Amino acid sequence: MSVGRNVDLGLLQLQVLWLLSKKKSCGYELMKELNALKKTSITQGVLYPVLAGLMRRELIRVSGKGTRGKKFYVVTALGKRELKRNCLEFLKTFAGVITDYKCSLCGCGK
Repeated sequence: MSVGRNVDLGLLQLQVLWLLSKKKSCGYELMKELNALKKTSITQGVLYPVLAGLMRRELIRVSGKGTRGKKFYVVTALGKRELKRNCLEFLKTFAGVITDYKCSLCGCGK
């Protein structure tokens, strides 16, 4: 299955891919990291459908099982390419917003 250039990842999917690009992780660890990152509550009912969707698109895969059958997820080569592409799109889209917000805080007038 290939991911077309017209498929953009949602922010949560992008964050999951980003976290998994740093290290393999199980769902529980991802929930803890996302909750700390987002300052919100990411539940199993939200996370596992995201993981299933990323697996369907072959952006992540299960790399093994840990204690009590925990699945560990890793990013695939396709997932790494999509992460890079989506991060670049995110930066292009929000660069002006981020710069304006940062400059409004520091008062540099840019």
